[in-house]
Amino acid sequence: MIVWAGDGATFDIGFGAVSGAAERMENILYICNDNEAYMNTGIQKSGATPTGAWTTTTVRGREGRKKDLFGIMLDHRIPYLATASPAYPLDLMNKVRRALRIRGFRLIHILNPCPPGWRYDYNLTIEVARRAVLSGAWVLMEVEHGRIRLNPPSSEMLEKRRMRVADYLGMQGRFSHLSDEQIEEIQRIVDEDWERLKGLLRAPGGQRAT
Repeated sequence: MIVWAGDGATFDIGFGAVSGAAERMENILYICNDNEAYMNTGIQKSGATPTGAWTTTTVRGREGRKKDLFGIMLDHRIPYLATASPAYPLDLMNKVRRALRIRGFRLIHILNPCPPGWRYDYNLTIEVARRAVLSGAWVLMEVEHGRIRLNPPSSEMLEKRRMRVADYLGMQGRFSHLSDEQIEEIQRIVDEDWERLKGLLRAPGGQRAT
């Protein structure tokens, strides 16, 4: 069975069902199409909306942080867990293939930009998705039977300097209200998350790249 669901259904409305299916180890490949808000019903905030983002219910910018779905699913100890992006289609395709070879509950979390909700021109979708990865705001990684690894180009960012988060946020009207200080705070959050990720990679079973 393959499930395709948005971030609202995954992070909020159906979160108990997702957690229960993972706990019971149902034989399901669950794919979360995350555009970081309830886009189909009016661009309202969801649990996936990132810090500072405008939505129709957070007109001054979302306070607090996006729910850590990857970390929560990691604690469920499912046999396969991955993130992906439409800017890197071969990586996404290979992850789906790997997931289909495994039994039990598997989850692939795709960050998928939404032009009207994120407020940018449609022809920039792949570039927005690419900058999310190159800035480190979205990390390409996977966990297979407890072994965590980063995937290119995220794996290369442990040693190379990442793009500034401002270069990713600046393409989107949903962040246009932010001050320089607020953007720096988001940069600090991204850097902090990377330090935590490095700790996971140093732990037994960590691996840098596929």
